Amino acid sequence: MSEEYRSDRTNEHLSDEAPRRSPKILATLAAILCFTGILGCLLPIAIWPGEAKLTAPLFCDAPYTEPIVVSDTFHDSEGRSTNYSLYCVGERGEYTEVGFLRPWLALWALHTVIVIILVMMGRAWRWWRPAKPAEPAKLTESTEL
Repeated sequence: MSEEYRSDRTNEHLSDEAPRRSPKILATLAAILCFTGILGCLLPIAIWPGEAKLTAPLFCDAPYTEPIVVSDTFHDSEGRSTNYSLYCVGERGEYTEVGFLRPWLALWALHTVIVIILVMMGRAWRWWRPAKPAEPAKLTESTEL
């Protein structure tokens, strides 16, 4: 390498190895995605189907501004099935069906962002946590008053 192109600021010990944190971060992200995926199946289907109404600003455009979550239950030879769907309803009863998948994906993304923020706050708390105060020095002699 010629001297005219050489910079004193470059670190000659650079390597192409990935930092050691990468597997830990990727494992944490994979665990978060799995957890929020399970949460995304459990929460909007079994616990609170109306959570899909939170996605109305994303999918309900004027004049269809009121979100309604409808559950359709039907019986067939395989048993009972229930479908949840988000409808956007206008003032005169006209509606558009958004469906289930798009609101579910939006809620999964929201749950994932919330959990990532909580994990980051927890890690920041551990990092910024003040050190334990030092124990006061023990008195070797006692003084009587």
